[in-house]
Amino acid sequence: MGQFEIFRVGRIPVFMDFFFVILAVLWSRPYWSGGDTQAMSAGFVLVIGLFLSILLHELGHAWAGRYFGVGTSAIELNGLGGLCHFDRSLPASVVARTVIGLAGPFANLVLWLAFDAAGRMSAQSAAMIPAEVLLTLAWANKLLLIFNLLPAFPLDGGRVLEAWLAPLAGPAWSVRIVAVLGLAVAILLVTWAFPSGIFLMLLAVLLAIQNWQMLQSVGGFGKR
Repeated sequence: MGQFEIFRVGRIPVFMDFFFVILAVLWSRPYWSGGDTQAMSAGFVLVIGLFLSILLHELGHAWAGRYFGVGTSAIELNGLGGLCHFDRSLPASVVARTVIGLAGPFANLVLWLAFDAAGRMSAQSAAMIPAEVLLTLAWANKLLLIFNLLPAFPLDGGRVLEAWLAPLAGPAWSVRIVAVLGLAVAILLVTWAFPSGIFLMLLAVLLAIQNWQMLQSVGGFGKR
């Protein structure tokens, strides 16, 4: 779907596609559907918080890449969350690729703990709506952490696993292995989400498409 630039962080352009907007609205739908003004305000804050959480995740990759001498050409917010586009290939070092790959989930870990602590403090002071919003954002960052560590393309877990498999199995077979695992993850997500988890099923479809394309990019299971 179409992308549009929303702003720049330093010299890095940040793009958003319409899939991101659709999934953000679906995720916050319970807050919009009741007609309550306070709930709608909470839903708006949740969407902004989710946006910032994913942006900081991608900036984590960008900052780690910069540490290893790799610049970032763009950040994309899409249906699978986000993607950091580097301006050249990542270093061959498995350690460098691992650090760059895990920098994003680490950002979500920090945000999860921070939102959780702030939410508990708000609950103790009887500010229940802010507490609910903060605890929901903590839960969202926990899910982002877990989701991004799954062994699938283009998720961080898949990229890190590919980096560790490549020296053992070769570039093509490392992609094949992760892509097959990614297809299995997509099937499991659909099974878990069926029949009412529309948000999760959309994520699963996008994951399946990405991993099928990666499998075809190395010729399927043909020798190479």
